[in-house]
Amino acid sequence: MHSIEAKQTQLKSILKNSVLERGERAESDAREIAIRQARLFQLRKEMESEILESLVVLSWYPLVRDPIYSASNPAPSDVSGFKTHLRYFRPSDYDDLIEERTVNDLCGYVLCPKPGRKVAGIGKYKITPSGDIVKREDYERWCSPACAKRALFVKVQLDERAAWDRGRNSDGQIDLLEEDRSKDSEADRAARAMRDLRVDEQRKAAKDYAALARERGSYGVGDSNDAKVKVVLREKEINAPMPEDTSGRSDHDHLLIEGRKFDLPLRPREG
Repeated sequence: MHSIEAKQTQLKSILKNSVLERGERAESDAREIAIRQARLFQLRKEMESEILESLVVLSWYPLVRDPIYSASNPAPSDVSGFKTHLRYFRPSDYDDLIEERTVNDLCGYVLCPKPGRKVAGIGKYKITPSGDIVKREDYERWCSPACAKRALFVKVQLDERAAWDRGRNSDGQIDLLEEDRSKDSEADRAARAMRDLRVDEQRKAAKDYAALARERGSYGVGDSNDAKVKVVLREKEINAPMPEDTSGRSDHDHLLIEGRKFDLPLRPREG
């Protein structure tokens, strides 16, 4: 009897200790998760601040304004600074940079010192010399089609992931369209090929995620514009009815039935 009671007491003690251990472990896990989330949030704030500072700096590039340098042959210091500031950018951040440079009356390509083109008039569209019809705002972002091509070449290399998801150790290597790569080693070419492949995979994954989100009826941060429906209210114009023309009528038209006139019988007058 005493043996059974001792075993029951031992079993209760084991269960109690197990419950306490699970509770302590759950509390410890929750604390670690909270600390990890706080660190991630702090990292996000710091990197967003760095991106904003880089955007402001690059909006006034190039820093070296010497006639011997141009958009196709920029100063090495400007190239180095451009790549350094751009390492945490996403394509959306790069679009913001182009808009900021447009406000500063500069070509959208960061390494170009020229102002953007200006279109006379107030029309929303522009017919280019090649005969294409483009939006005025798109046309005025660049000083030339060559700079638009240079800027697009940079944009397609940017990582779709947020900077805080990549971490500070991200290489962020960017190539320029007209950069001399004749001195690159075999390792450099292999690294560039791997980077291009990774960017393509990330871009495809982002598109697949966006498509899946649309199927489920939810939208991510990048799809917020797609989720909106533009509603335009216009007052309906109501035309007043035209007055009926009665010039060709007579006092006996009400007696006509299918074009024939019938006389009503006269009522005898009461004496």
